Amino acid sequence: MSGKSIRQAATAVGVILSLLFVGMELRQNTLSVRATALNDLATGSRDWTMAIASSPELAASMVDWLVGQDLESTERLMAISTVIALLRNVENVFLQVQAGAVDESALFSYGFSGTGGPFDSPFFAEYWAGTKGNYNPDFVLAFEAERGLVN
Repeated sequence: MSGKSIRQAATAVGVILSLLFVGMELRQNTLSVRATALNDLATGSRDWTMAIASSPELAASMVDWLVGQDLESTERLMAISTVIALLRNVENVFLQVQAGAVDESALFSYGFSGTGGPFDSPFFAEYWAGTKGNYNPDFVLAFEAERGLVN
């Protein structure tokens, strides 16, 4: 083997090793981004739950919202604000799934589908009709299809 061949082979090995290293770094970074996204989602969910659990007034307004009982203006504001926070949480999960940061199964842990909860309240359909334009259009389409809200 000539000196030129040895240099070319060494260069090729160096390039291959560099590419392997970059690939390993990208994989590690992807795992870190996913872990951060999941942590942020869990924090949002925990904060939403703890807000209701730690406030008797908020808990009462959410119960009234769920059963369709008439709400005074302050109670209605509290209930709607809480539903907005939950919807933003669910929208965030949807967008994280779209971006590939979290697995699609995360959607079903955050109220995206199924029945029950504030999205099945008699008040929700009225609220949603007036505010869905404030949410990501892809999320709106998927959310409505999944929850049977499509007219």
